[in-house]
Amino acid sequence: MDDLILKGISQLIADHSGLCIRLQDFQLLSDKVWLRARVLGLTSLADYYDYLKALDHNPRVLGRVNPRQPRSEWQELYSVLTVNESYFFRDSNQLRLLSDRLLPEILERKLATAPLGSKPRLRIWSAGCSTGEELYSIAIALDQLKFPWHQWDTQLIGTDISTAAIQSAQAGLYGSWSFRQTPADLRQRYFQAQGQVYKICDRLQQQVVFQVGNLLQDPCPNLVPGQGDLDLILCRNVFIYLDRQAIGQIVQKFHSGLIPQGYLLTGHTELYGQDTSQFQVTSFPETVVYQKPPLPVLALPTASLAEGLRRGTANPQPSHLPPPPVLPSSSDNLEAALQEAAALLKQDDYASAIRAAKQIYQAHPHCIAARKIAARAYANTGCYSQAKELCQQVIQNHPLHLDMHYLLAQIAEDENDLETAKRHLRKIIYLDPDFVKAYLDLASIYDRAKQPEKAQTTREHALLLLSKLPPSQVLDDHSDITVVQWKELLKKQAVSSDRQ
Repeated sequence: MDDLILKGISQLIADHSGLCIRLQDFQLLSDKVWLRARVLGLTSLADYYDYLKALDHNPRVLGRVNPRQPRSEWQELYSVLTVNESYFFRDSNQLRLLSDRLLPEILERKLATAPLGSKPRLRIWSAGCSTGEELYSIAIALDQLKFPWHQWDTQLIGTDISTAAIQSAQAGLYGSWSFRQTPADLRQRYFQAQGQVYKICDRLQQQVVFQVGNLLQDPCPNLVPGQGDLDLILCRNVFIYLDRQAIGQIVQKFHSGLIPQGYLLTGHTELYGQDTSQFQVTSFPETVVYQKPPLPVLALPTASLAEGLRRGTANPQPSHLPPPPVLPSSSDNLEAALQEAAALLKQDDYASAIRAAKQIYQAHPHCIAARKIAARAYANTGCYSQAKELCQQVIQNHPLHLDMHYLLAQIAEDENDLETAKRHLRKIIYLDPDFVKAYLDLASIYDRAKQPEKAQTTREHALLLLSKLPPSQVLDDHSDITVVQWKELLKKQAVSSDRQ
């Protein structure tokens, strides 16, 4: 009889939350349900089953936990059913992908598309956040990227079905076991010791919000009406506890909550067998990433830049932030002024190009394109310190401008600083594996460093990428060498290397 009652209780739990309780776990379920039944003064599992059925199943509005407000029996039950096992920087590979690639790309895109005169918005949701370590890890990752919190409209939101877990997350207090994969310098920087525990620093704690939330029944987080569109959803190690139907419903909810080009990250295999056709699915070495496709009518202004970098073609017109109101300058039109400076650079009139570009970015401090023109002109005149400073200014706030990494690599190579050159080229390849010129330059550096095996492997990869391009295509506007000529040159170098 009790087995039938437990089956009924497990079905109520699945209907309410999607949590799937296996037959082999019924004894554990029985122990926990009896615990709650005794607290309520009930004398049988059947009475507890009837009690759950009588509860109001209407979706609740997400909100902060109020310690003075009695918790519902569903909240009490989930607090004993769920396992709140988490720690900081869990799955370091996924976090590295976020820090090195996804977060910088999101930030650059939001900067480029922010309405003039308003702060860019960032929305990140940790769904099934447990006791908060994951969301705080994301806040730390942003801070490590020198994220200017005060210049952005930011909401980092964590939700969990367990009220006890949310209350723990809001307290921000963690024992040493939560830091088992945390570098010591980060714990020292972002946490303060309080007896036997550590407290997250107030500066980051103020940036996050934690809410009780049922993924199956509750709406997506929406703290400010009309501003709930999400750039990134993390839902890791949650779906393993849910039934297949519930997972499908929640994935559809995630898709609806994301903005175009927003990302969803889950555990490594949690969505295998699910319908993810509404997402663009990309497999990185670190993990599989699900991205909501862009709207065709809203092509981003940086699309030509990304495509140019991917193909290794001539430098396209760089993107820049929406400029402030036009100030008096050498041109009444910012775009015309940029075209004039770019033309001077192409004509090898570097001094004039520098003067024109400086006038632009002094009048328009947010204009990235002018700094790029000046950086190239300085580099071409051998003024490497000025060129490097401008490159770093661009990269500091816009890490995905790979042409600046490439210029820094070329400067380092000219200065015979091969390790710095290799570091920038590897960064480019990591961010864009199809950047042909990075492989060509890296192979040359390996030759200079007397590393023939690495040079050969890099040439082979470059040849593979070149084979995908039109034979007559020219890789950049600084040389007339075509793809087919590059392929012939690389093959000759490979033969020469074999003879040595």
